[in-house]
Amino acid sequence: MNQNNQNLDSSLSSNLRSQERQQMIETLKAPIIQMGKNVLGIEVTENYDQGAGPIDVLWTFKPGSEALPDIRMGFVCLIPEYSESTINEIIIKSMMNLVDKLVIVVPSENMAKKISDSIESMPNSSSFLQLRKYVTVLTSSTLVPKTDILGPREKQNLQTLGRGEDEVIE
Repeated sequence: MNQNNQNLDSSLSSNLRSQERQQMIETLKAPIIQMGKNVLGIEVTENYDQGAGPIDVLWTFKPGSEALPDIRMGFVCLIPEYSESTINEIIIKSMMNLVDKLVIVVPSENMAKKISDSIESMPNSSSFLQLRKYVTVLTSSTLVPKTDILGPREKQNLQTLGRGEDEVIE
């Protein structure tokens, strides 16, 4: 009976970790999806997969001319539990899904630096593709436009404006 309880506890713990990981990925994806939907000419696709495994979010830029090809920018959200092989798999998966530019989104600057350094150190002397030009690593906070970041003065102005909502201006 005790063995069954341990197995159940282990299963519940694993399930909770999986839910936490999925929640973190959803949190990282949200601003990417919103930004893409706010830009004219971008088609946003979640969990884009052409058979090589899903890309969390894909922006497809449609230039408006039949003569010009669509440009695909793939976003893959990575949580702190990753390995060198995970990064390699993400890069290969995006290439096989015909993504033109890959952006790896991570929760912290420290993690972004480690992954960027890892990509920089990958050998590319025999490759026609320079990974540092194909892959960009960003934090989700880097994705927020500077105009959406309010300083103390702007926050104060918004609070002051909010108090006068009941007034009717003619």
